[in-house]
Amino acid sequence: MQIGMLGPFEVRSDDGVPSDVPGARLRGLLAALALDPGHVVPKATLVDWIWGEHPPADAANALQRLVSRLRKALPEGSVDGQPTGYRLLIGPDDVDAVRFERLAADPNRLREALELWRGPALQDVDLPESAALEAAVTRLEALRLTAMEEYFDAELNLGHGAQVVTELTDLVAANPLRERLVAALMRALVASGRDTEALLVYQRTKDALADSLGVDPSPELSALHVALLRGELVRPEADRKTNLRAELTSYVGKDADVTAVGELIAEHRLTTVIGPGGSGKTRLATETARQLLNGLPDGAWVVELAGIGADGDVAQATLGALKLRDALLGEAPDAEPTDRVIAALRERSMLLVLDNCEHVIESAAAFAHRVLGECRRLRILATSREPLGITGEALWQLAPLVLPA
Repeated sequence: MQIGMLGPFEVRSDDGVPSDVPGARLRGLLAALALDPGHVVPKATLVDWIWGEHPPADAANALQRLVSRLRKALPEGSVDGQPTGYRLLIGPDDVDAVRFERLAADPNRLREALELWRGPALQDVDLPESAALEAAVTRLEALRLTAMEEYFDAELNLGHGAQVVTELTDLVAANPLRERLVAALMRALVASGRDTEALLVYQRTKDALADSLGVDPSPELSALHVALLRGELVRPEADRKTNLRAELTSYVGKDADVTAVGELIAEHRLTTVIGPGGSGKTRLATETARQLLNGLPDGAWVVELAGIGADGDVAQATLGALKLRDALLGEAPDAEPTDRVIAALRERSMLLVLDNCEHVIESAAAFAHRVLGECRRLRILATSREPLGITGEALWQLAPLVLPA
């Protein structure tokens, strides 16, 4: 059984057949049980959820009658009675609100969490006397806003400000006093070259805070405003899709290799160019990436591993190459570097070039295996003197360069 509370209230069997749970009180009872799935909810708590401060004189019997009606509406055995209360025999992930909380706690899965929402929480459970219901709705909506703030901060850190202006504009219109959203909108407007509009957003927010709460903007929002006035907000390189360096010499006589490696990348998510030192692995990889660049929505990025040392952190080097040292941290500044990379690239369609893997071969292999497993649209092109040894790896062997006599 699946229970949906993040939008219109709905109950469906495991095969998708909807169940009718009529009446606000019956839905309120089910909501109270579903928010703590598998655990006994005390009878007093349920009475408070349904009737608030004005319970009926025979509240215990009234609750029992509601439970009886709920049992008839749900699959047999769904509601278990205990001396102190009742519990819903259902898994946590079968309740969208509970699943949302679990996913939203993981910075890698914010987008997945937000996609569970279909509208306002418990929007058609109308129990005006229930302070408990109101508190639950308020809490869920606050968690949703926090998840949105973290998600949009991440998008901005990835340089996607122009793409999120419309969504942020709508969110700020609905939540004009939510300063973190206001800051995100200002940054997105600056990223789009709309500095004047960003200043207007700040002024509107300042006025709204004064009128509604009698307060000034927070120090963080004020500092952002000052930085904008001083021209200190660096606009991200517009639609920058690569950190590939411009080459000073042409790449002659290797068209066949570039084409072949490009075809391997199209067919395999991990391709490794292998060959001895000085065989031209790096140049072949970067030229191939350059040829593929226009077909990669999120670009091609080179991670140079030669300088990180034998015990270097491949994930940290990747964060540096992508300029993501502070991206996607949200409320978890101690997140592991690989988790941060995954969070940043999970929805990205890009090519990552891991150059000179041989001295960190085990770390590079572990990193590639993990990241490819969780970032389904990512492809990796590695260069190394030996294969990474991962299942599904495609290899392109280079012979040593032959120097003219």
